[in-house]
Amino acid sequence: MATNNLAARIGGRAIAGLAGLAASACVVGAALSLPVAGVHTTPTARTVTPVPASASAACPGPLLSLASDTGTAGTSLSAASAPAVVAGGGAQAPSASSLSAPDVHGAATPAQAFEQPARGAETPVLAAAQSSTAATSDLSGFAATACAAPDYDSWLVGGATDLGSTTLVVLSNPGDVAATVDLDIYSEQGPVVANGGRGIVVAPHQQTVVPLAGLAPNASATVVHVTSTGATVTAHLQESQITGLTPQGVDWVAPTAAPADHVVIPGAVVDTTMLTSGGSDAGDGGVPVLRVLPVGGKDAKLTVSVRPESGAKAGDAQTATASHGVVSEIPLDRLAAGTYTVTVDSDVPVVAAVGTSTTAAGKGTDFTWYAAARSLTGPTAIPVADGPGRTLHLVNTSGSDILVKFTGASTLSVKVPAGGAASQPIGASGVLTTDDAQGLFASVSYAGAGQLSSYVVYPTGAAASALAVYRR
Repeated sequence: MATNNLAARIGGRAIAGLAGLAASACVVGAALSLPVAGVHTTPTARTVTPVPASASAACPGPLLSLASDTGTAGTSLSAASAPAVVAGGGAQAPSASSLSAPDVHGAATPAQAFEQPARGAETPVLAAAQSSTAATSDLSGFAATACAAPDYDSWLVGGATDLGSTTLVVLSNPGDVAATVDLDIYSEQGPVVANGGRGIVVAPHQQTVVPLAGLAPNASATVVHVTSTGATVTAHLQESQITGLTPQGVDWVAPTAAPADHVVIPGAVVDTTMLTSGGSDAGDGGVPVLRVLPVGGKDAKLTVSVRPESGAKAGDAQTATASHGVVSEIPLDRLAAGTYTVTVDSDVPVVAAVGTSTTAAGKGTDFTWYAAARSLTGPTAIPVADGPGRTLHLVNTSGSDILVKFTGASTLSVKVPAGGAASQPIGASGVLTTDDAQGLFASVSYAGAGQLSSYVVYPTGAAASALAVYRR
């Protein structure tokens, strides 16, 4: 009987407990089904206009010779040719400083860095460029380059490390904080595994030079992706060629436009003399080439258009496929001597550049890489370093003609037709400025007997715009 009563009590408690849980569930469900009174507040906002930062640029400095060091197991770098530098763009001249280069011997003229401080809410305008002529037993030719602003991310399209080719990666840190740099290298074989390209420390106000052959040996076509942490750096490639004992040219490769599905390469100069007199790195037998690397995660379907800069006739177009992560070169043959605008349209982002060569009896051979340009808007400064046949190239991708006026080293007006291009010889070296570049793409080229070089014009930077800052 006691057992039965215990069982009855336990059963009764269980039933009561279940009933209680059911009642609680009903209460919770009812509570959740009832509308909850909302609490609405208007956050306090304050409009703040950021103060523009100072503008800076760093030059790669003298051309360098890389030779075997018989006293050690390594190699040594020596300065072969000091550069001529131009810098400016603002109402006042920028401040200049020198970058030390522990890796380089005999640099009587070190690399230069420039800074233009901001004044109030006005965005500083700064541009710089350098040029050099080399004539040594292992280095010859003309090389000019823009002194780019330091960045955390840069793409360098150019270079080679196969027989007769030497490529140096020059990293410049004009800031006050050390930078740690990683080099991701791609070749015609695909991504290159190079542990030595990771964690490269570039001290403040210094340059570090890395021979590319030590990271990617026997590569005939390279692209280098430079990323930095801790501080920004400016990256350049110095590429030189030699056949036997005869130098075949030298070039600086500055950062090209970031990966994009539409790439514009202005002012590519084609010299057909190379087609019958031999070749260099920029094409087999002197044929101009488009070097391209897809970085969009899959193979790229490309449409490559080549149009004469004069716009006298429609350009040629061809389609091609480039493998993801593999550096491909597309010959741009059947071109007459002249200057061209090259555009690349792709279904995935790509980086690209055009390589051409020149030669002249008794003057030697030279080559250059024409990088992809970025759209320019607002106040813009264009540096024009000293050199042969210096020419400004402008490309207009809009549907309306653009008239742009420049002052500074020269005063000129250039009309660029809708969907076309125009060029203007520049009589004096220095810096050109315009109040509004109106979305144009621009580059500066050099061409002379046995001399060739080029660099793109970089945007000055977006003006500081107002921000709405909310308090919580």
